Amino acid sequence: MNSGDAYRGDITQHPSSKLIFAAWQRSSAERGRVPVECPPPGAVALRCRYRHLTDLAEPYGVPAPVTAELWDRALLAETELDDAVHTGRFDHAAALCRELLEGQYDELTATNALIGLGDVHRARGEVEQAIEQYGMALRRADARRYRFGRLRALAGLGHVALNQHSVERAREMYGHAGELARSIGDPLYEANALFGSAECAERSRDLMRAIEAHEQAHALYVEAGSVTGQAHAAQRIGALYHRAGHLEIARTWLVVAAKAFTRFDDPVGTVNVLESMGDLLLHVDETDEAEVRYRAAHEIARAHGLASAEAHAVQNFGRVARARRDWPAAVALFEKAAAAYREAGDLLGVCNALAKLAESRERLGDADGREQAVRDRVAAVFAIEEYRAAHHEAAVQGEYRERFGPVYSAALRAAVGAGMPESFVVVADGLAGRRLAGLAAHHVPDGVTGRLTLLQHLLVSSDERWLAQRRPPGAGGMRLPPDLTRQERIARMIGSLAIGGTVREPARTAVEDLLAAVYLPPADEGAELLAAVPDRCHMLQLVIDPDAPRLLHRLWRDEHGECRLDSVELSEVCTTLLSVVRIDGEERGSLRPCDLAALAELLPERLSRALAAGAVPRLLLVPASDLWLVPWGAVPVGPRRLLGESVEYVVCPSLLIQRVLARRGPARPVDGPSYLWRSPVMEGLNLAGLQADERWTLDLPASAPQVTAVLAADAHTVVVLCHGRPAVGPGHYLELEPGSWLLPADVLSGTPPQRLYLITCWGGGVPGQAMTEPVTIATLALATGSVEVLATVGEYGDTPDGNAFAEWVLERLSTTGTPLSRAVHLASRRIVAREGAWEWPLRDWAPLLPMGTFHG
Repeated sequence: MNSGDAYRGDITQHPSSKLIFAAWQRSSAERGRVPVECPPPGAVALRCRYRHLTDLAEPYGVPAPVTAELWDRALLAETELDDAVHTGRFDHAAALCRELLEGQYDELTATNALIGLGDVHRARGEVEQAIEQYGMALRRADARRYRFGRLRALAGLGHVALNQHSVERAREMYGHAGELARSIGDPLYEANALFGSAECAERSRDLMRAIEAHEQAHALYVEAGSVTGQAHAAQRIGALYHRAGHLEIARTWLVVAAKAFTRFDDPVGTVNVLESMGDLLLHVDETDEAEVRYRAAHEIARAHGLASAEAHAVQNFGRVARARRDWPAAVALFEKAAAAYREAGDLLGVCNALAKLAESRERLGDADGREQAVRDRVAAVFAIEEYRAAHHEAAVQGEYRERFGPVYSAALRAAVGAGMPESFVVVADGLAGRRLAGLAAHHVPDGVTGRLTLLQHLLVSSDERWLAQRRPPGAGGMRLPPDLTRQERIARMIGSLAIGGTVREPARTAVEDLLAAVYLPPADEGAELLAAVPDRCHMLQLVIDPDAPRLLHRLWRDEHGECRLDSVELSEVCTTLLSVVRIDGEERGSLRPCDLAALAELLPERLSRALAAGAVPRLLLVPASDLWLVPWGAVPVGPRRLLGESVEYVVCPSLLIQRVLARRGPARPVDGPSYLWRSPVMEGLNLAGLQADERWTLDLPASAPQVTAVLAADAHTVVVLCHGRPAVGPGHYLELEPGSWLLPADVLSGTPPQRLYLITCWGGGVPGQAMTEPVTIATLALATGSVEVLATVGEYGDTPDGNAFAEWVLERLSTTGTPLSRAVHLASRRIVAREGAWEWPLRDWAPLLPMGTFHG
């Protein structure tokens, strides 16, 4: 948005026009800045030239001289363009932009025309075209050191990013725009950047921060004398106070906005304030008056071709029908709104419409309606997941999951309430994440070896494609493959823009971002996922409600295939304990089995009883998010009875990964020596008994580089004892020896071992990473070729007791006849049977978890 008031009258007769023109000509000849003897004008055509002349930070960006005739023609066309955008005459605005681009005008004028075209496409909902024009404007502005042009383009791109990409990307753009505005000294565009930042806070559900930023923007608009800016800010402040429950304050601000909009023709702003007034009236049950406002907004939107506003209007009519309890009409209208939002590429609108559609179906009261309501809520989750799959930045994926937590929550609760396990598992797997599954399903390109890992190869190739797809200067934005989805096109186009003047180097990109490139798009395959669970096996999938941290949702499937769903409120003691196990600290390291009584709440009571009675043959655990870091073997299933001693169990990151592992089959027969690496700094962990065990044929690599090579060479069995280091960026890595590390990327350069046994701190999870799937060396190996992995979730004691437990597990694995799950189970029974075991630190045994699935 510009938020500067459209200029009325002949701009060439503006008092500042001749002064700025004279300074422009003088500064060009002298190659230096010449003071402009006038205050900054409000009209954007003059303001941009004024700001360029007075921008002392860019002394070499002085423009070439122009004739008085071209100067006047450019001012007139740009002012008319600004007015046409404000008043919704988009065809005329686009024609003016083309005229300016095709004429013999200077580079600043051409850049302004590209920004104008971006504004036109953005208002029409033509997102890809808007990004192209803004992107070309950025490159053109940078080439001429036209910082005010860069500022204007960033403001437009911020709006596009907020609605089509991510809050974090938009916040980055608005932040850079705000810095530029302050550096240039322009309070109007500083207010614009604040306005955008406030919308970012609103999307992040921080209403008070959004109100504060909008009020700061409003004050700056007053300082700059922008009535348009004041009107838009007042409308948003009123809408936010309404959402915060302050109805009278909201009404006051909306009246201020409505009065301001009567002073000029702004269809977008007028539609917004009409909708906000309608929302307020609907809130107090004045449905007829609310409908009048919504219909007025709809008429303006249709008249000016505002696609998003038209979709909003249809949804608003549905809300009126809902308020009147006309459920069939509400269903029809919300269905229409969801389709319109999807066509416009408005993710937030799709989710809102589907949520209201589901609620309306539930109110119809029939069984078919309730089941379809669950599918609507799952469809809303899928909309989010599709956007996540289109983004190659892990932060964006995490943001969508956090930002739309209520959407996931509503789908989980609906699936539990309706008893629909097929819907539950696909939503729960979305919260667990699909990057590992995407990696497992991806074809490894031939020739990708050594330190050029699969993921680095994918990212570098992607960047090379982006570079190749860029058109020559002036020819337009990027050439993208025609089969890309709309979301992928938008994500790639915005993601390829260098906002801060630099681009990210692939070699420095974190593993989290590399993995984002293989995020697996969602599919409605809940029944297939459940069917892939092994026979003679119980399965328990658990997920904490993303919108209620004490609410646990569970799906328990017994060995006969019968599924049970429930939701339970965890005690404060249990949630506190969960917060302890997800961090790396002294408190977690000192936990003992007797401290974990509250974790019994994680298991369904009937399952706990069956486990305690020895009636469960095998248990597949699929814990999402924070629950991955629970030391599952030490979870109580009854008085003085722990899960690890009661059952053979395995832990799997998601049901999608479990299906991949089921198809992969068991480990092949031993076909060579096994490998053992022990860091020279390990004192208590030496596995001397294993090395003396004649059942094992062990090869001891002589150096850390040899271990790295072995881990990518499709070995059968590799045992690694060393220190694990959770780190920001690389994620979890192993300190093979001082100064020599094994990074997650190293594991992906070849084929990992069939059986990988990592006895190393935090080998299976990264502490403090809430709401994300566990991306570690252990899980990456599982995704890319290993059949079973012994991983460590937490600190593992470099002690004689820790060494004994590890040896008890490994001594049974010399042949393929004993699965890892049984070895861990037998070792757990052995250690728990020791006198005083319930008072021992958990770190000496419980963090070792068997990962994978069951075969046979």
